[in-house]
Amino acid sequence: MNKRFTRCAITALAAITLTQAPTPAHAAEYKCERWHKLALKAGFSKKDLPTLDYIMYRESRCHPSSIGLNRDRNGKVWSSDYGLTQINNFSWITYLRDRNIVRKSSDLLHPLVNLKAAKALYDYSKERGNPWRQWSINKK
Repeated sequence: MNKRFTRCAITALAAITLTQAPTPAHAAEYKCERWHKLALKAGFSKKDLPTLDYIMYRESRCHPSSIGLNRDRNGKVWSSDYGLTQINNFSWITYLRDRNIVRKSSDLLHPLVNLKAAKALYDYSKERGNPWRQWSINKK
């Protein structure tokens, strides 16, 4: 098998894997159910809970104090992702400050604040056609 064919096949498989939309049907059960009441309080609807649950589990394993560090090629941290839904401070902190949801990035470690911020991003993306876009979920 030549290298070019192998490279194309791997690229095609990766594209298929990345574009398949995870749906609640892929999850056998809720994993972050303890946060559902808070999600409803933050403004999500009951129909949003299966997808939100999937996101919380995938992003933070349901841990509100989770912080993900994003590094450049040299290993230098250039941004961080915070809380249950792993909201990126570089991309979204100004937007969330302007809406009086947070004052600083660490506010996103509080579960209700994180879920309110996630709802604001959900609404922002919904206006643009895909409410779950911030988490790379292709909901139809």
